[in-house]
Amino acid sequence: MKSVFTFIIALSFLTAGCSSSVVTPGDTIRSALPEKTCTLEDAWPAAGSNLVALGCPVNPETYTAVYGISGSGIMIIDVKSFDFNAIAAVIDEDGNLLAFNDDWKESTSARVVLEYPPSGAKLLVFSPDDSRGLYDITVEEGTSDDFEAFVDATDFADGSLTGSIGRGGYNNYLENILKNALENDVYINNYSQAKLFPFTVDSETLVSISLESDEFDPFLILMSIEDGTYRFVDFNDDYNGSYSQINRELDAGDYMALVMSYSEGSYGRFTLKMESIDEEALEIVEVFAQQQGIDYTGEIIADVNLAIAWWPGITETWNAPEFLNPFAPVAGFTFTVDNTSVYEINASGEMDVCLTVLRRVADSIQYVASNDDYVDLGSNARVIEPLISGDYIAVISPYSYLTEGEVSFSWSEDDAGISLLRSGRSTEIYVPYEIDKVTYRLNLQAGTKYSVSVESEELDPVITLVMPDGEILFDDDGGNDTNSLLNFTANEAQEGECFLTVEKYSSGEGTFRVLFETIDR
Repeated sequence: MKSVFTFIIALSFLTAGCSSSVVTPGDTIRSALPEKTCTLEDAWPAAGSNLVALGCPVNPETYTAVYGISGSGIMIIDVKSFDFNAIAAVIDEDGNLLAFNDDWKESTSARVVLEYPPSGAKLLVFSPDDSRGLYDITVEEGTSDDFEAFVDATDFADGSLTGSIGRGGYNNYLENILKNALENDVYINNYSQAKLFPFTVDSETLVSISLESDEFDPFLILMSIEDGTYRFVDFNDDYNGSYSQINRELDAGDYMALVMSYSEGSYGRFTLKMESIDEEALEIVEVFAQQQGIDYTGEIIADVNLAIAWWPGITETWNAPEFLNPFAPVAGFTFTVDNTSVYEINASGEMDVCLTVLRRVADSIQYVASNDDYVDLGSNARVIEPLISGDYIAVISPYSYLTEGEVSFSWSEDDAGISLLRSGRSTEIYVPYEIDKVTYRLNLQAGTKYSVSVESEELDPVITLVMPDGEILFDDDGGNDTNSLLNFTANEAQEGECFLTVEKYSSGEGTFRVLFETIDR
């Protein structure tokens, strides 16, 4: 009678073609990858294109051991080696891929879980760099839970995957391919621990791909696959804290999500998710707030009225506030400014709210200002900003984009507390850490040439001048070092009161020295 458990020791080299033993549940096999007698291309002619599509390119000349598979039901096949990074692939008799794995659960071992393997199926064992040595194969009967766990950790087709980056698993062949594909677009060039997960987009779709890990700092890269070649699409690091996220519209095609650690040598578990956005979520729900000094009410509801519906270019602009998730539900308020002045815009709610002010210009949306937790307002938000005449949008978002609830909005002209800068007089103001900007009033005469300069030893000043006719002048680093300087001549339409905003390029505290003066002709 055949023993239920079979232990086979096979230290001799395979010597003839791609013929081999058969593995079946209950087997434990020890063997070795010797000198080349059967290459990966010999054993699996379609390996090259298949492995590129899987995100694990391997030199087709690498030596490969081949085993027949006998068994029914669910089978677990583990391949372990202390001598090389083991890769396991299962193909049917026509060369179609049935299962594949490299680096199972933070190790250099491989695991495949099969569900009812067909007759003629073969197990291939190889390394990414043609390394050789001893390896062990263990075959066990599995359960539906084992199969689901394998799919969850290896298949990104359904848009969700929990995987891991291990200590080893170096694939020099893949790293060289990635360096060549990404060298002009990504500032990190160490891909020794990179994990690639393929997915297909059937039609033009707006997607959000997120990468989270509490065990390492995750770095996310998106590539397309065209004619067997990887091409850069986008990358992100630290979108939300240390987590990474890519939000963009994708054309129909094949893509690859590349997961890696920002720091070489870090490892651990991660979660990769992809969501597509349906058309209903991109329909805006608008509250008209045309009167000043009135409290208007709106509601934030999950999965509708998303921020990206109000600001379609948010994923491609550099000045979008970090707290505004493009796919977060928001409340949107619209209002019209009739005359250029300084306005106070307020947002409050049942939750911690953030406020983003946008301006409609023809067919585009322009960022104006934003705030989270205004000084002395707790979790409420406020923007005090010079606004030119035009149509505006106030987007109120929850600090945690999973939060729902009622919010309030109001706006009103308020330039009473704005200090007047007098020509020829220098003004100093200390700006604490919690204050981002200060605003001044200036009076201009037509035909006069003026200079506005802001200097600081501690801070990098950025200045914006809102002219009476709505023109906006801007400068960063136009003066000495990181200081700002604007020289201009007021025309007839620009005679009167204008507003100067001085803000910090980055956070900190210090003193601004502001000088407004006329320039001799």
